Amino acid sequence: MLHAVIMAGGAGTRFWPMSRAALPKQMLALVTERPLLADTVDRLEGLVPGERVHVITNAAYADSVRALLRGVPAHQVVAEPCGRDTAPCIGLAATLISRRDPAAVMAVLPADHVVHPPQVFQQALARAAAVLEERAGALITFGITPTRPAVGYGYIERGAELGRLDGVPFFKVDSFREKPNARVARDFLAAGRFSWNAGIFVFRAQAILERIERHLPELAAALPALADAYVQQGAIPESAYRRLPRISIDYGVFERDEDVVMLEASFTWDDVGSFAALERVLPKDAQGNCGVGLSTLLDARRNIVVSGRNHRIALIGVEGLIVVHSDDATLVCRAEDAERVKELVNLLQSKGLADLL
Repeated sequence: MLHAVIMAGGAGTRFWPMSRAALPKQMLALVTERPLLADTVDRLEGLVPGERVHVITNAAYADSVRALLRGVPAHQVVAEPCGRDTAPCIGLAATLISRRDPAAVMAVLPADHVVHPPQVFQQALARAAAVLEERAGALITFGITPTRPAVGYGYIERGAELGRLDGVPFFKVDSFREKPNARVARDFLAAGRFSWNAGIFVFRAQAILERIERHLPELAAALPALADAYVQQGAIPESAYRRLPRISIDYGVFERDEDVVMLEASFTWDDVGSFAALERVLPKDAQGNCGVGLSTLLDARRNIVVSGRNHRIALIGVEGLIVVHSDDATLVCRAEDAERVKELVNLLQSKGLADLL
């Protein structure tokens, strides 16, 4: 059976001042009236029922996640006591799921991406599961056809075509590439054989556990005891979890393995990594402005405006700004500086302003 694992532990610091320690990016309603995490679960409706949805989140967010996702059993919202990147997260989920369903197929999804339309996304997941019927041990990732030389995404270099399902090709992965500089990103786009790495995976639970044992033996050795603790006590010991290697599933497993398959994504995708990304996923007015909440704009162009409840932002004669208002803080920056919001968060921390974080 197909299970969904949603990774919901990130803090989303590039979305300050909307995102906070207790209200991370995935809990924000940035694109629809529903939080990004809720949209991710809703996207699975009809394909993966709530009893086969598993959410791995930070302990600080677990109660809020359970309250938001009423259709997901509370014990399937697993609280990590500390962040150790995606390999421990996925390994723990696979261990818990395989005990319940040894033949389980897992679709692993970030909680905070924008994907549509849902029907096409579901078809893609079902297509990946069908590939596993022939290639049971494969690790499947989705590649997004690039539309620009993006420097904020990892890339997948595709190799030989291995086959097609419903006319959609799937390929051997030749290599994974880290986030490139602008020149390399332009070269990738021109080459025509590179795709954006969506961070969405499909594989059998047993297959990923075998790969973790092969490539990350220290992590593999620790997972059974952690799963035992969660099943018996409903919590994961922080001291044991903190000892796990901090490593991503991409670097720890996918980049080291020989049987990685890429499906070309038939859905549209954006990881919405900063406020600047809202320009790509929200409707714009005739002057290219977009935003969330209340705003009035006069002779203003290409601005991104995000306002909290019952607060109107007004702009006159400005261009290319990001303006974000929350109850206790306001952010104003140029759109090209959106990635530097993370630097600003670090500055606030260093100045002892943790109450704003």
